[in-house]
Amino acid sequence: ALPISDSEEEEIECDVSNMEITDELRQFFAQTERHREELRKQQKLDDERHEMYVEADHDLHCTKGRTVLPPVERPGERRVAEMKKLYGEDAAKIQGMETAMQLNFDRNCDKKQPKYWPLIALKL
Repeated sequence: ALPISDSEEEEIECDVSNMEITDELRQFFAQTERHREELRKQQKLDDERHEMYVEADHDLHCTKGRTVLPPVERPGERRVAEMKKLYGEDAAKIQGMETAMQLNFDRNCDKKQPKYWPLIALKL
């Protein structure tokens, strides 16, 4: 007999020594374990999403994973190869136009310091 007490005043005893473990009980325990595993997986996914979450008043360009190791490949090498594959001989011209547009955007963001739009559902 196992004493189970909710408070000092009450004591409930449960005798589990001759309890029959039925197939239904096994299924219940298996289902409970599956639910626990799903909950663990969901919690892990939520934790990963939370680490990637950016507050609305923080900059999107903040880098978390800084290192003192040298880069594995030359900076921009992969991008140049992708641009060459996409645009052929005009890749340098298009990359220059993209760079100019990005610099203009960054300059305006630095100058005007806009607040990020909150991510809320518009259907109320």
